[in-house]
Amino acid sequence: MPTLRKILDILTDVYIMPRTCPVCGSRLEENEKAMCTACLIKLPVCHERGPEIFDMRSAVSNASVLCGMVQAWFHYDPASQYAELIRTAKYRDTPSLAYELGYLFARDLKQRLPENTEAGPMHVCDIDVLLPMPMHFFKRIRRGYNQAEELARGMGDELGIPVADNLIALKPHSTQTRLSYRKRTANLRGTMAVNDAHELRGMNVGIVDDIITTGSSMTEAAVSLSWSMPYMASLSFLALGLTRRKN
Repeated sequence: MPTLRKILDILTDVYIMPRTCPVCGSRLEENEKAMCTACLIKLPVCHERGPEIFDMRSAVSNASVLCGMVQAWFHYDPASQYAELIRTAKYRDTPSLAYELGYLFARDLKQRLPENTEAGPMHVCDIDVLLPMPMHFFKRIRRGYNQAEELARGMGDELGIPVADNLIALKPHSTQTRLSYRKRTANLRGTMAVNDAHELRGMNVGIVDDIITTGSSMTEAAVSLSWSMPYMASLSFLALGLTRRKN
C-alpha cells in the first residue's frame, strides 16, 4: 500500500509541479530522473580520455602523485540545449538534479572497461574516495548547496565510494566565466587547502566538479592536495561537462 509521502509525491509530480526534462521540456516519466530517455540517448558523450581533454597536463605535472584517470561525461556547449542540465543543477535551486546527473555519470563510467591509454589502466571503481570541488562558505550560504558535492554524492552512491570534505575553500573568488586561462589561474591561486590530509594517505583520490573549461580549478585542487598529501596513491579528475578552451 502506498505511503502518504509516496501519494504526495505522485500528486505533486502529476498535478502541482510536474517534473520536466531540462533539455527538451517534455514531462518526465516516473522512472526518468535527470532527463527524458530520448535526450539521454542523444547526449553528446565525451569518449576522449586523458589529461589533454581538460588541458590537465599542468595539474598532472605539478602533482607529486600518479594521474589515475581523467574523464568527462559529455561535451558542454553553452549554445546547446544540453547546457541546461548544468545551468539548472547549478543556478536554479535543484540539488536533486546534480545528484541524479552524478548517478547517471557514474553508471556510465562503470560500464566502460579500463583501457591502457593516456588516462591510464585505472577504472573508476578503483577510486577510494571522492572529493568535490569546494565552495566557499559565503557562496554556499547564498546558493544553498554545492552542486559539485551533490554530483559527487550521486556518483558515490552508485559506485559505493565515500564522499569526503577534506578539500576546502579558503577564500572566495570572483566569477571565472569570462576569464582567460591565465586570469583564471591567478584568480584561484591560494583559494584551496586540505584538512586532515593524513586521512588520504595511500588512497586513490578522485576530484569531482560540474564543468571544466581550462582546468584551472582542477589544477589548483591538485596542487593543494599534492603539497598537503604527497603520499596519495593516485589522483583522478572527473567532471560532468567538458567545454573546449577558448583563447
